[in-house]
Amino acid sequence: MLFKRDYFTLNEIALMSLLGGLVFVMLMALRMPLHIPGHTGIFMVIPVIIGVAIIQKPGSGTYIGLVAGVLLSFFGVSALHVFDVFQYTALGMVTDIIGYSFRYRMDLTPVSVLAGIAGNLAKMLVNFAVNLAIGIPLVVVIIEAGISSVSHTIFGALGGLISAYLVARLIRTGVITRNAD
Repeated sequence: MLFKRDYFTLNEIALMSLLGGLVFVMLMALRMPLHIPGHTGIFMVIPVIIGVAIIQKPGSGTYIGLVAGVLLSFFGVSALHVFDVFQYTALGMVTDIIGYSFRYRMDLTPVSVLAGIAGNLAKMLVNFAVNLAIGIPLVVVIIEAGISSVSHTIFGALGGLISAYLVARLIRTGVITRNAD
């Protein structure tokens, strides 16, 4: 068996579910008509990064992304909202990988910025894969990817920067405890 039966505690599941719901609420409540690709990454990656920093177990970011994706797929307002579950699960999975690789040190600015960038770019790549799957020409997707990868990187980095600050504050106040290495 890969995971123990009690891998996530009930408190951790509740926290991850609330953070996934927070992603959904933030995307619905903070809708800004900027018309810049990836601008939601500035605040969408924050709950995922904070959740991974608090739980410190593989799969926590994936769970948060899955909850957010299911909510956005069911209630979403984007054109392809049915596929949001894949985008946000990819965001969570990449954040999990970054967190695990750096021992969940999301209080370090480079780690959180990397997680924000990687998560936002993973969401973008899944979006482009969906576009290709529904029949949008490859040339259009490549041009769109080239342009929007820069803005996804910038906004993901800003979200990661905010996350690093918040996680460091949560550690200083004792809300998050560091695991003994």
